[in-house]
Amino acid sequence: MNYRLELQKLSLQIEETKDQEERKKLLKQAIDIADMNNDFYEGIDLRYQLIEEEQNVDFRIKLWKQSIQLADSAKDLEESFYLRKELIEEETLSTAKCIDSFPAMTWILNAVDTYPDRFNEDEVLWQYKWLANSAIDNSNVTYTQIEEVLDDLKIRLERNGYGLGAYYVPKIEWDISRGYIESAIHTIKERDNYGRDGMSDCEACEQNLKIRVKLLAGQIEEALQDMNEMKIKKLTCAEVPFETYTYLTYYLNKYQVGNANEFFNKGLNEIQENAEPNIIEGISRLINYASYFDKEHALLLFEKYANWQLGAEDCALFNISLNFLKLFQQDNILNIKGLSSEFPFYNSNQKYDSHKIYNYYLEQAQKLADKFDARNQTDNFNTLLKKEIEFNQVH
Repeated sequence: MNYRLELQKLSLQIEETKDQEERKKLLKQAIDIADMNNDFYEGIDLRYQLIEEEQNVDFRIKLWKQSIQLADSAKDLEESFYLRKELIEEETLSTAKCIDSFPAMTWILNAVDTYPDRFNEDEVLWQYKWLANSAIDNSNVTYTQIEEVLDDLKIRLERNGYGLGAYYVPKIEWDISRGYIESAIHTIKERDNYGRDGMSDCEACEQNLKIRVKLLAGQIEEALQDMNEMKIKKLTCAEVPFETYTYLTYYLNKYQVGNANEFFNKGLNEIQENAEPNIIEGISRLINYASYFDKEHALLLFEKYANWQLGAEDCALFNISLNFLKLFQQDNILNIKGLSSEFPFYNSNQKYDSHKIYNYYLEQAQKLADKFDARNQTDNFNTLLKKEIEFNQVH
């Protein structure tokens, strides 16, 4: 039978079946047929359809990468450009890591610079800003490379008619990473005075970042005032106010002021509205808080969400590891269900020595602290780790 007829037959079956798993099975069969016959565009189109059906984000990313390979083989620059943008969107918004996005963005920027008549640089600046942040969170990206990315982002923004608002976002994150909190506060003031444009973060994200920096600086009253302003203005986005609640929970507890429990409960209520692996760092802050007052609840949260940390970016992994130390500080045998076999401490009998888990997170946090501090030329990450351990010993 001609392969086109086979594909038409499968297409009719896909349209007629209402069972999602059966549709996915048929789409995979159709993809195999298209690939065996080197039908690049049919293979890409079928993968689009499978991505719509697929819930597993890692498999969706795999499908985007396969589609990119097909477009590259067909030497279709426009399709390759579009697919790489989709890959970056998927990885940035749905996961706790940005691994494949970096080479994808490098390709995109090269295409923009090489073929300015075919590709609009303006279309990729938003994603470029996201990846500038991710570069800062990746301990393998060098100090020089980060500075170059920030400078390049600034140039591309300005030549497309934008101000420095979007540039300030990764600049503030770079200050935070190095522990330059006063500089971050100054840059936020510059950002606020500068005004907003089409490349600025949403107002909710801008307010969240302001609150986070003030909490880092110990400016608790100012942070709470900003939180009240966020509430009055009803500022929300995909991860706000969830992230804001988790920062307030964490820092109010550390500073031993305010009502951290209020924001803890608000954060819990928000999880179901934001249930994607990219919020695992915020969840770890809630687990950290619960570890001091309700270890059973903290352990239930860990059991439910721990697998989301696998493959997370380095900075997120550092913070997650730091946040889990309190939960496993005491020697106990714990019954934890559903943990992935990818964890080095995994036990098929679901019984775990808390001391082993504690050592795993302590070693991971220490390793990442050393890498970041060596890269950043400061001692910020080791200081954060030391403070967490000291706080745990006293409380």
